[in-house]
Amino acid sequence: MANVKWEVRRREPYAGGAPFGDLGPFEILEGRVHYAVDPDDPRNAAIVDLALAPRSADGMVRFAGDFTFIAPRQGSAAKLLVDVPNRGRRLAFSQFNRAQPGQLLEDPCAPGDGFLFRHGFALASIGWQWDIAEGLSLDAPEARREGRAIDGDVVCRVQPGSDRPFVSFGQLGEVTYPPADLDDPHARLFVRDHDNAAHAEIDRQWRFGRIRGDGLEPSDRFIHLDGGFEKGRIYTLVYRSRGVRVAGCGLLALRDAAASLRRGDGPNGAGFRHVFAFGASQTGRVLRHLLHLGLNADNTGTRVFDGVHIHIAGGQRGDFNHRFAQPSSAGVPAAGQQFPFAGPRTRDTLTGKTDGLYERLTGSPWMPRVVITNTSWEYWRGDAALTHVASDGSRDLEGHADERNYLFAGTHHVGAVWPPTDTFAVTGEKARYGFNVVDHGPLTRAAFLNLAAWVERGTTPPPSAVPTLAEGTLVSRDAVLAKFARGGGFAILDAERLGGLAVLDLGEDEGTGVLRFPAAEGAPYARLVADVDSTLNERAGIRLPDVAVPIGCHTGWNPRHPDHGAPELAAIFVGFSRFGDELPAEEGYELKVRSCAQALVDRRLLLPEDHQRVVDNAMTRYRYAATGVVTQAT
Repeated sequence: MANVKWEVRRREPYAGGAPFGDLGPFEILEGRVHYAVDPDDPRNAAIVDLALAPRSADGMVRFAGDFTFIAPRQGSAAKLLVDVPNRGRRLAFSQFNRAQPGQLLEDPCAPGDGFLFRHGFALASIGWQWDIAEGLSLDAPEARREGRAIDGDVVCRVQPGSDRPFVSFGQLGEVTYPPADLDDPHARLFVRDHDNAAHAEIDRQWRFGRIRGDGLEPSDRFIHLDGGFEKGRIYTLVYRSRGVRVAGCGLLALRDAAASLRRGDGPNGAGFRHVFAFGASQTGRVLRHLLHLGLNADNTGTRVFDGVHIHIAGGQRGDFNHRFAQPSSAGVPAAGQQFPFAGPRTRDTLTGKTDGLYERLTGSPWMPRVVITNTSWEYWRGDAALTHVASDGSRDLEGHADERNYLFAGTHHVGAVWPPTDTFAVTGEKARYGFNVVDHGPLTRAAFLNLAAWVERGTTPPPSAVPTLAEGTLVSRDAVLAKFARGGGFAILDAERLGGLAVLDLGEDEGTGVLRFPAAEGAPYARLVADVDSTLNERAGIRLPDVAVPIGCHTGWNPRHPDHGAPELAAIFVGFSRFGDELPAEEGYELKVRSCAQALVDRRLLLPEDHQRVVDNAMTRYRYAATGVVTQAT
């Protein structure tokens, strides 16, 4: 059984009481969700260490988290979108409603253009991650054995962008698990030049600490290395920590909060006919993990999510359900970087295992409709192709009947970066070339509404659009890089040093969720990308006018800047755009852009309301290429 109670701490008109479409004014409610789950319920059996969490007098495990709920003030929306926050940050307002960064700094729930609400959705953002300092979070329970805190290994990956004497070992955030003993002689530090190289252990010329003033002070957040850390090199730290949270309770929170809202047990008492989930990057991987564990049924056997949109997650799951899991971890081989990668049941030719991402749901009433959208960057990371190709890259896979899969050609993980820059605003690190400027946001909106129509009315979405072996559009990274090398004027990556997924050995206790680090890496899985044409733009996937009628090339990869080390490796999250020197006449180019955008509308890959936006984006890029002047923001 499951029990959910909603504690409202704030309730007021949303967006100043402005009406949205047929649903009129909305209201915003914020507060805490209180959960109680039965650790003996077979539906919860997949959650690692849940049986070791403290129980209340009725035998339940209890925890609580944050929520934001935006719904019509009168009546009810028939459909709900559950927005899975990324490291505490709500996603739907930027991803769908086009709220701009400045607006979101003032109000993290800024309505933007009201897209979701105009299209009849209520919205719930549910905190699921326990180890964040800001945003929507979850107070996950601590697992204990005979009343005592549990010890275990923690692994962290660090790739500094400059030479420095000490570094933080937080994983895209604060340190999740501090070391139990700063003088632990069994803690280990490894280094390698790229993700395919063997780990080389560093002699104990390092310690937990940092330079403060004239001396070295102990610290459970930093490590200091005699001689310093070298920019661009990859360091892996393994140490013991004490006191572990049941990270998988975040998956249960998403399931149970959504189920409660569907039933009408939520903070405003309104139920929903259809419930959808959206996650991007980290939280797209969260949704992949939830589906793989079969957690799409509530305690009554009712389906929780009817439709799931998994955006820019590639073929991975993540650090969401093992002992000492760090949900913000990225790039560290662990349980979430293992087979299966594709939805249908397949055989892993490298290990002999048979499984599918939807194995526990296929053929059941709990299988949702799923839309997968990826950019070129997730392919170049080395894993997105595994969502539709055999693990050894030998054959295309037949798609799952309840899934559509799309590549947004010539785009990258962080979306359009405009005005153009080569520098990350937060960290100050640079890539070799100016970041990719192609805006795939309109494609994301269309894909989501196609998913909604599939669920609500049975309207079949456009067919999947991904590169394939059969069409000759899915190739090795080396093959594409060779074309760029022949194109001249490009510094390219070293394909042999680019990472990806591999067969992992995480120790004999992996089945219980207790992992051995660092993982022993075996044979690599296929690491394939979309081929490019003579303009060096990708041939497959959904091609916006920037890519289909190009005045330059747009990629999902970008070398690290030499100033930050390892220039033969890829910069994280970004591709690049480079415009040509010779441009067609503006009027003729705009006609081609409009025709291309209309063709996307006709194929239902672009919404009519976003047609002009796509045209304006392409023409803004044209004028920048012609004059070097930024004329407007995207």
